Amino acid sequence: MNKLPPLTALRAFEATARLLSFTAAADELHVTQSAVSRQVRILEAHLEQKLFVRLTRRIELTRAGAAYFQQVRQAFERICAAGEQLHARRQRHTLTIGVLPGLASLWLVPRLELFWRENKEIDVRIVVATGAADFGRTTMDMSIQVGNLPGTTSQGLPLKKRMAVDWHDLRADLLFPDALVALCHPRLWRQHQVNSVANLSQHRLIHTAIRPDAWAHWLQQHGSRLGARQAGMECSQYPVTLQAAMNGEGIALVPSVLAESFDPQHRLRRLFGGPTPSAGQYYLLTPGDRYDDRAVSRFREWLLAQAQAMGPMGRKV
Repeated sequence: MNKLPPLTALRAFEATARLLSFTAAADELHVTQSAVSRQVRILEAHLEQKLFVRLTRRIELTRAGAAYFQQVRQAFERICAAGEQLHARRQRHTLTIGVLPGLASLWLVPRLELFWRENKEIDVRIVVATGAADFGRTTMDMSIQVGNLPGTTSQGLPLKKRMAVDWHDLRADLLFPDALVALCHPRLWRQHQVNSVANLSQHRLIHTAIRPDAWAHWLQQHGSRLGARQAGMECSQYPVTLQAAMNGEGIALVPSVLAESFDPQHRLRRLFGGPTPSAGQYYLLTPGDRYDDRAVSRFREWLLAQAQAMGPMGRKV
């Protein structure tokens, strides 16, 4: 460190070498011309090298001065870049978002690259959760839930799910309706002509643990019921349910938004006229004291635009 040149002199040299003028350097540094000239002489004495050729009306860099200037300029640029990086890290934001498992893996995570392209300073942390959002006990900034708002009821398949532990000062933005669609592999449909609700009793139904009563309520909605000896299998989460249907293991009943995300080319056969509305809707829940936070607002606006692009019943438009 004792070999480091005087930094004030180094700054005066860099400005003078870049502008090739003591006067212009003085104006940029807000000092007198004589002060700049004095600092350059101090640097020359420190280096024991002439850095400038002083002519009548102009100055030129010596060969040693030109080589030194290139190194000094690069060092100054690295110092500036280091400061910008520190500033950028200080300005970064991390959002923690609770999301249902199927919606996280099939719908949200595949889209996050689109968000990061426009919001490089915002990090998104996904927390997979099936229970009600509890903002009082966690560090979550937002949560995507499915269900009904307090004091509201809706027609459709029953959905026994609490979205939030405490609704005080909680804001809810509607994303899209929740609707269930029955689907199966086309081969299964061709071989067994799955063309009516009545003959579902002849086929294996794929249940999902997160909504164990979905098939029973769906069949009841369509004027049928589960048979006492109805063949079936149960999967832990919707991505597994959809893969089982893709493998021809049976007939699945899943939210339309997840079916569209898993199978955008409609390789699976949609049965019985399309999605059936459930008693819930998907909402983005945000505590009131975080609602206007810049990072939260940016993510909410982006998320609502993504949801709107899905159209009614969670279908892409």
